[in-house]
Amino acid sequence: EQRMQLVQQRAQQAARGKRGLNENYARELMELHTLGVDGGYTQQDIIEVARALTGWTMNPRLSAEFVFRPEIHDAGQKVVLGHVLPAGRGVEDGDAVLDIVARHPATAHFIARKLAIRFVSDTPSPELVERAAQTFLRTDGDIREVVRTIVTSPEFFSRTSYRTKVKSPFELVASALRAVGAQPDTSMRSAQIVAFLGAPMFGHQAPNGWPETGESWMNSGAILNRINFGLGLAGGRLPGATLAQWSETEHLKGATRDQQVDAVILAFLGGQASPDTRQILLSGENPLAAKLAASATPDSAASAMTSMTPPEAMRGRIAPAKNGGARPALARSMGSQVQLNGLAQVVGLAIGAPEFQRR
Repeated sequence: EQRMQLVQQRAQQAARGKRGLNENYARELMELHTLGVDGGYTQQDIIEVARALTGWTMNPRLSAEFVFRPEIHDAGQKVVLGHVLPAGRGVEDGDAVLDIVARHPATAHFIARKLAIRFVSDTPSPELVERAAQTFLRTDGDIREVVRTIVTSPEFFSRTSYRTKVKSPFELVASALRAVGAQPDTSMRSAQIVAFLGAPMFGHQAPNGWPETGESWMNSGAILNRINFGLGLAGGRLPGATLAQWSETEHLKGATRDQQVDAVILAFLGGQASPDTRQILLSGENPLAAKLAASATPDSAASAMTSMTPPEAMRGRIAPAKNGGARPALARSMGSQVQLNGLAQVVGLAIGAPEFQRR
């Protein structure tokens, strides 16, 4: 009987608005995942959405399954973005909110722009975003069709979009492992490498995910870590990945340096490399890496989640490095010096080249 009284009291308090509302999820739902920060909603809309979501919770004893608790739901009338939610309902209020924000024109533009940034450019044209948004609205939010609109667009195939996207740490590791023919690694080792490069898996503090723009990944410390990663991979310093797994390794071992460089450019860089990159592969020296290693300081490195000490990342050597985002053993493995020669040196420098850092 006391339990029932407590439940009734809570329900009455919720109905009267005395419990106080948690606006965090309502705000993030609209700002980060649907309408966007300039999506046209007001503070009152946030309050109304928060009211609609009262009672939505989870059961931690059942693998965090969704649970609706009607006794703490605010069943009063609500108005969300001009849509009236009648009084006396329960879980339907939250479902209605999701339908309203999912079908809002601002959501179409917000999602379309995010996808255009993901697939085309950090600064997609308004025309491309508008076409993708119209597809979103026309197909009731069919993401496959929105992506189809983007990847079949003239902007996607334009020369100005070619290699304009910088690979995230995850994309860099995945593409490098794929390029050398490494087998999928289901352990935490690959995740530790991604962390070493600055993006620990599920480690982004804000609820909006790791950024998609190149400026977030390109600074002196990050570039040096990426160069070191390429040399470490080619030098056999990454568990589960060796140059021997690449199908071209055996017959290129006895080839001339020019032949090795041509083959690596074709296989790793899509057959296109700048004169500067080709010269680096031929000479085995990377002046940029040497300059970055010499100028690295603890303060500048900390901003890139890395702490570098000089000396060398030229001539196929890995500059000493330390990174708090990865386990110490991996940081030591990636940061210790190793001399590379021949094909391994060419491959390592190619993975660290600007052409391989972009997609």
